[in-house]
Amino acid sequence: MKTMSKLSALAFACLSLLCFSCTKPEEEEEPDKIVIPEAVDLGLSVKWASFDIGATKPGEPGYFFSWGETAPKDAFYNWSNYAWSNNSPRSLTKYNYNPAYGSNIDYRVALKPEDDAAHVLLGEGWHVPTREDIQELIDSPLLTQSIEKVGLIDCLKLTSIKTGKSIMFPAAGNCDGTKFPVNSENYAGYFWTAEIEYTENRFLYDVYNPSRAYCLMVSPHVRTPSLNNMSLPTSDRAFGMNIRAVYSK
Repeated sequence: MKTMSKLSALAFACLSLLCFSCTKPEEEEEPDKIVIPEAVDLGLSVKWASFDIGATKPGEPGYFFSWGETAPKDAFYNWSNYAWSNNSPRSLTKYNYNPAYGSNIDYRVALKPEDDAAHVLLGEGWHVPTREDIQELIDSPLLTQSIEKVGLIDCLKLTSIKTGKSIMFPAAGNCDGTKFPVNSENYAGYFWTAEIEYTENRFLYDVYNPSRAYCLMVSPHVRTPSLNNMSLPTSDRAFGMNIRAVYSK
């Protein structure tokens, strides 16, 4: 009886070991993989991604990023957890030309590759669009505009009369010091550029604010005839916005 008990205990131990070794620990599960978008030729100087970083299809909102960061947050998007400051817009640690906004002056106004979410997450040839890329998109006579709803989200659809290709920008709001988008659904979409607020001629410390960066604001429904569907304002770098990458080599 003792021998049978020992054998049973040994068999149970082996079976338990086998089951344990075949089970992948939860902490080792692979993270969600970034889906690489199509590089869409609109007949412009760069090709535009078919959807946001973090999305899986056109019209779907992607991840929200603070400017110059390469991962979305699980917490609030504000200055207390922004990568390139010490808890305040007046204490920038990188991308600063104004001593009034921090003692670390590097005179960098555009993203370095290691801080460019498109380059880091999508690979070679991809980057966050420059102001010039955005302005070209806004001003191009090659593009027609229309509204298309994807799920519950209204999107501004841009179609090239030159190539026949199109892309859509979802109006998914932004994280204005919050964890989730605060703008009402379908009001506007916000997409970072690669540059902070500055002047191309000379730095004007009393006017230009390095704690803010340029972004593309897309409003599918123009609220007054004098407003364009797209504009290029600035916003606090700590806030969360989508990123629509561009491709060029």
